[in-house]
Amino acid sequence: MHFAAYIAVGESVVNPAKYYHNNVLGTLTLLEAMLAASINKFIFSSTCALYGVPKFVPITENHPQDPISPYATSKWMVERILSDFDHAYNLKSVSFRYFNAAGADPTGLLGEDHEPETHLIPLVLLAALGKQASISIFGTDYPTRDGTCIRDYIHVTDLA
Repeated sequence: MHFAAYIAVGESVVNPAKYYHNNVLGTLTLLEAMLAASINKFIFSSTCALYGVPKFVPITENHPQDPISPYATSKWMVERILSDFDHAYNLKSVSFRYFNAAGADPTGLLGEDHEPETHLIPLVLLAALGKQASISIFGTDYPTRDGTCIRDYIHVTDLA
């Protein structure tokens, strides 16, 4: 299972080399090591960002892929590599194109520590706890009642 990657979309636009090197080359290196060790099954943490700006909702797996950031393109490239590795080396894979993972291990023993924090749910919780003065919500032109977007989340335990 491969869930390691750089994930900040904005940063990927400013520094695409960092994302291609880590997300694509790092994964390729892992795949080559797997082949050398005769491991032929792979679970890849991809992204819904492969779909780009939705052409229809709900988004299905058949939705056209149109990545619009280096982050999304790096994930798309790995999916292409996985397809090629299946044909050439019989390396079977599945790619999870989930939306937003959130939460931590229910025991509280595992979780992420972002510095600086950029994820919405932790930022909302920090504001609710008074550890941060406010939370900014961006976007007012979505086709919703108040113009803000609606996001889908999956708990990390469900993802695991």
